[in-house]
Amino acid sequence: MLNSGLLSVGMTPEEGNAMAAIADKPVDVSNFVKHCEQRRKYPVLLRVEFQTACKVEGHSTRHGSKPENRPKNQNQKIIPYDYNRVVLDLQPGIPDSDYVNGSYVDSILKPNAYVVTQGPNERTVSDFWRLVWQSNASCIVMLTKTFDFIKVMCVQYWPASKGKVEVYDGITVSYNHEEQLANFVIRNFKITKEGPVSCWKEERALLQFHYTEWHSHTCPYSNNIVEFRRRVRAALLTTTSITHSTGPMIVHCNDGGGRSGVFMAIDANMELVEEDGLIDIFGYMKKLRQARRGLVETLEQFKFIYDTLEESITCGWSWFPVSELTTRLKQKSIKHPVTKLNEYQKEYAQICKLTPRFTIGDCAGGHRSDNRHKNRDVLIIPPDNFRPYLTSFQGNSFTDYINAVFIDGYTRPREYIVTEWPLPHTLGDLWSLVYDYDCSAVVVLTSPPPSSSYPAFWPDGRRSVKYGPVFTVDHVSHNHYPNIKSWIFRINKKIVSLTELMAGVKAMPKTCQLFQLMCWPEGHKVPTSTNALVELMNMVERWRQRTDYGPVVVISSDGTSRVGVYFAANACIEQVIQHGEVDVFQAVKNVRRHRPQLVENLTEFKYCYDLVLHYVLHYLHRDGSKK
Repeated sequence: MLNSGLLSVGMTPEEGNAMAAIADKPVDVSNFVKHCEQRRKYPVLLRVEFQTACKVEGHSTRHGSKPENRPKNQNQKIIPYDYNRVVLDLQPGIPDSDYVNGSYVDSILKPNAYVVTQGPNERTVSDFWRLVWQSNASCIVMLTKTFDFIKVMCVQYWPASKGKVEVYDGITVSYNHEEQLANFVIRNFKITKEGPVSCWKEERALLQFHYTEWHSHTCPYSNNIVEFRRRVRAALLTTTSITHSTGPMIVHCNDGGGRSGVFMAIDANMELVEEDGLIDIFGYMKKLRQARRGLVETLEQFKFIYDTLEESITCGWSWFPVSELTTRLKQKSIKHPVTKLNEYQKEYAQICKLTPRFTIGDCAGGHRSDNRHKNRDVLIIPPDNFRPYLTSFQGNSFTDYINAVFIDGYTRPREYIVTEWPLPHTLGDLWSLVYDYDCSAVVVLTSPPPSSSYPAFWPDGRRSVKYGPVFTVDHVSHNHYPNIKSWIFRINKKIVSLTELMAGVKAMPKTCQLFQLMCWPEGHKVPTSTNALVELMNMVERWRQRTDYGPVVVISSDGTSRVGVYFAANACIEQVIQHGEVDVFQAVKNVRRHRPQLVENLTEFKYCYDLVLHYVLHYLHRDGSKK
């Protein structure tokens, strides 16, 4: 029973009782999962913690509230306190040029570890770079898109492309390298400043970590933020040892509020875990709110901090260097003497436990009466937030629905589209999907004999074939190998919409290549040739390098079996090539995010490791490899 007693004014009895269960001291890591379970059981604890932390006493904001400085603020509700604001060097003859909307914030272990600021607007870009230079920033962590939906969240404060140079108030900025990953981009900036004496010039290297998949008023995926933070900290460890920069980390979203606070809370607590084995979310939340208004803006964001730290502690670090692959796989096969489970079984059970579940409401489009007949299995329906919507008009009886979902790759979001073998009445929908989304390749991982249940959906000979009322597919060329067949097709679209016809819209033909794996018979859990599957992945990548890297449509008979292996293994191989690391656990976890049935059994999960091992042993150092 939660403690009862005197209640604060305006607090319900339930909230008053909850106060006694709030931990004023840091929680030991060994007790943290239990701590989170208690808050799931009694959500009022979380709510009271958040409300209590937000009620800390505010401070003066005189400088940021001046009429001269108000236009420099993105959000008039989030203005730095005077006591810890960043004070820029005054520029001669420009009053109030010492103001920038930025605040010094402590981590749990280090004073002034962060400078949290807003994303610059048109008139504050120069102030932003003065802030970066003056604080001798160790890096920039950007947590917003420049443009989100219909709103400009932050101007692009760096040059438009690599090799270009921009000058902001005497600070020259350029960048020569950019690394693209599915959820974030890492840019290497070079910033230079010349002094009043012509012979004086200082040059600094600076990394920007730009998280691109965190939309306003939402929370991202926990494991993606943990990975992002790992990349930030690993890069800082390397760069600070070279540059000896001890300045703060610049953290910003659009207004220096909610998202910035979430990142700092996660980063500071993970640092505390690494140093002392403790977590102090509530205590640090109070410290954040004392340092700046609006940090961790909503209860949902506060809960996300708990969820992320819990997942981080539960899953631990699942990646390891590729040099340890063979040794690690041997260790993973050894059964624990007490539980009788090996590491493969433990990892897969953990993934199943963390896989999201979707409600009928989440998948409303596929359950509509006019779409239900387009699904092979009513239990395998795509969630509306992650499905591709068909845009080609094929007639009044057609809808925008196809049973398909987007899957992220390692370096690009929505790199793949998974779908099932089309039904006789959805053949046109499949080619609409390929056409509408400029898909560069179609990969078919099964070869059922043609039947009414599994109709042929591409021309087998050299003649053109029409699919649905709109699309005609022409054979261009083909190449057949022992275990892989490939065709290049041209997709022609006929305009049947009266509106488009009157507007004179012309549908340009598009080209894609279809690959079919021939060595994965029905009833087999894995293909008869691992080498053929790896070679298929290489062939698809080589074809995409010749095109514009459009999405890849991957098809199995039911849209769940086999395809998850293809996605996860591809992501792992990309990680091996780019970073020399292996993380099958997180790759499979990401793959199952939008379609929980992918990698549907332990055999497929273990086979992902086997595919990576095969690639490392036979392809990694060979000329003409995947990249």
